[in-house]
Amino acid sequence: MLEGLIIDFKTELDENISMSLKENNKKLDKVSLNIEIVEEIVANINSEPQIILKEVIHDLISALYSGLQALYRNSYISLRSAIELSLVYVYFLDHNYDYFFWKQDKYDVKWSVLENEEAGVLSEKYLSLFSKDNFNILFRSCREIYRDCSQFVHGKYEYMHTVRHQSLKYDKKTFDEFLNMLFKCTNVLIALLLIRHGDLHLDIDETYKDTIEENLKLLQLTETLEMIKEFWK
Repeated sequence: MLEGLIIDFKTELDENISMSLKENNKKLDKVSLNIEIVEEIVANINSEPQIILKEVIHDLISALYSGLQALYRNSYISLRSAIELSLVYVYFLDHNYDYFFWKQDKYDVKWSVLENEEAGVLSEKYLSLFSKDNFNILFRSCREIYRDCSQFVHGKYEYMHTVRHQSLKYDKKTFDEFLNMLFKCTNVLIALLLIRHGDLHLDIDETYKDTIEENLKLLQLTETLEMIKEFWK
């Protein structure tokens, strides 16, 4: 009986993937390109906490794959992990002491610390050490992504899968909303990494360069854009 259930479940998920791919080509291409850019940036970073960024990439791919299968709540849970770990990575770059305690499971990073306007990552005072941009849109986007994804993590009634959908079926509107959130999340990740690693020498093609430029302009990070262009090969 269990084997039959699993086979039926797999068949349904495969059908969902097929429909998701068929009806969302353009958005999927944009999201996939952003994930590739994150991977390229991470591959060029040499820092002790870099392992955290590899987990971020895993979360992004898990989120996308779950979304394709119509496991929408799971996809948002993975997205929240991605945005949170990205900020954790940046935080540990300049809090090495906390990082070593964290590795030994003697320190927990709280969201309230990461978003603290005085001493956290989402701090004008902190990020202005690396770029002279106005970070209001970036900060607002980070908080919105975390808040919206948290609704699914904490199992709020109206965000549970069984409340929104009576079966595991592809839903174009829901998947479209998820892709918008995934695109927004990858934009923020790219921006955070390039602000903090503004002197990174990236050997990237014109497609990547054009996409990065478009993404940073969406967040009004023009100073950061001009800074990183000097190090493009």
